[in-house]
Amino acid sequence: MLSMIEKSMLAVVLVLLLIGMGLSHYDETFFRDTYVVEDGFIEWLTVLGLVLCAGACAYRIKTLWGQKKVLFIGVLAFMTMVFIFGAGEEISWGQRIFNVETSEFFEEHNAQGEMNLHNLRVNGVKINKLIFAKGLGLAFLLYLAVLTPLYRRKATVRRFLDRLAFPVPKNYQIIAYIVALIIVEGLTDSSKRGEMTEFSITFVVFLNLMYPGNKALFARQSKAKN
Repeated sequence: MLSMIEKSMLAVVLVLLLIGMGLSHYDETFFRDTYVVEDGFIEWLTVLGLVLCAGACAYRIKTLWGQKKVLFIGVLAFMTMVFIFGAGEEISWGQRIFNVETSEFFEEHNAQGEMNLHNLRVNGVKINKLIFAKGLGLAFLLYLAVLTPLYRRKATVRRFLDRLAFPVPKNYQIIAYIVALIIVEGLTDSSKRGEMTEFSITFVVFLNLMYPGNKALFARQSKAKN
């Protein structure tokens, strides 16, 4: 049974995806310049999702400190930093919020003239597409299509991944990943649809972290009474 948080979050993500998909066909200008605009509603939801993911990992560290090995805690700490980095990148590390002037380097090499890494261009190649888009795409493919089936079928793989704090996705989460990609990449008609991918996947990742199929792995063990 899904919790109310899981049901509510899935419903909100689905509704917003469908609205975005519809807008991309009915009024692509509004979709591009208002719905998924920089510092807009969807981008800030993405930031919120990334912060929630970082919080979920930090919560695991707090509750499991002293009960799990250094490698396990280290992986959680690394994931926390990755999500914080992602949130910072989304808002260009507060540049627009605090009206910070772009340095000469980023003005010259950043596709949007902002102080972030994912929009940098190296020899004409945008890092966002090369590393963040393709790299993360391959990582998710490996995660869902290779490691998850192996985790469920092979005890040796399961033991190894458990040491790495591997949150195996539930079936509904796998379906949510796939549905989100179909709606955005297959049915949304806009060059800015990537913003919707980031938003939706981020919240499914949060559910994956907080409600994994192997939740017992992340449960704090109560101290035995004397």
